[in-house]
Amino acid sequence: MNDGIRVTLSHDPEITVITVAGELDMDTCPTLHQATAAAAADGAPLHLDLVGVPFMDVFALHLLLDIQHDFQQRRASLTISGFQRQPTRLLTLTSSEHLQLRCTPPRNVIFAPVFRELGYLPTPP
Repeated sequence: MNDGIRVTLSHDPEITVITVAGELDMDTCPTLHQATAAAAADGAPLHLDLVGVPFMDVFALHLLLDIQHDFQQRRASLTISGFQRQPTRLLTLTSSEHLQLRCTPPRNVIFAPVFRELGYLPTPP
């Protein structure tokens, strides 16, 4: 665990869920990277829940894109949910919304304005 971030993994035979709480930046990204690498090793689909991430920087954006690329190369399933306002704004400001991060609403929460801003239509939980 790194100061400023909490990463929780939960596994079942169908899916691995990584829930992140805290700011994702240059200092905390290695913690998330280690968790996703460990989760990828078991081959189960991965759901990355960022509902507890109020801030992320370009290092975090780059990490998410690297994780997505890795999962695509292995033809493994990856979903990301829970983008809050600032991370959404980062995607918009960097013109990264077209990079097709596969996003879904977080479990039990729908951020309709955030998804509209990214061009996604939320689906009910």
